[in-house]
Amino acid sequence: MIHYLTVGHLDPEALRECAAVATRPLDETTVRRVLSEFPGIKAECKDGYMVLPWHGLGPVGVSEAFALRLHELTGCLIADRRNGRLIEPEALSGKNRAAVQELSQVNRRI
Repeated sequence: MIHYLTVGHLDPEALRECAAVATRPLDETTVRRVLSEFPGIKAECKDGYMVLPWHGLGPVGVSEAFALRLHELTGCLIADRRNGRLIEPEALSGKNRAAVQELSQVNRRI
């Protein structure tokens, strides 16, 4: 099952309700720069934030790498909006991969 990463300067309270509300837009120049580093990525620009397809399993993929790069350059948040939660960058970087996989399996059973 594909989930989506939502990346931006997001309101954590809105995320708890599974909504994405940008408290300020991502810097367009930075977004263009990161998009150029990941040619062909399936990324959708929304109202001040980005949405990326994410499977949450296996090795770190393009969407995770893109989100981490944008986070690195802007300090933005990374969220699993469908489940109303923030994702720590360390979880996507592979350091805590087992926990992410376990959570994804639990979410599929729900």
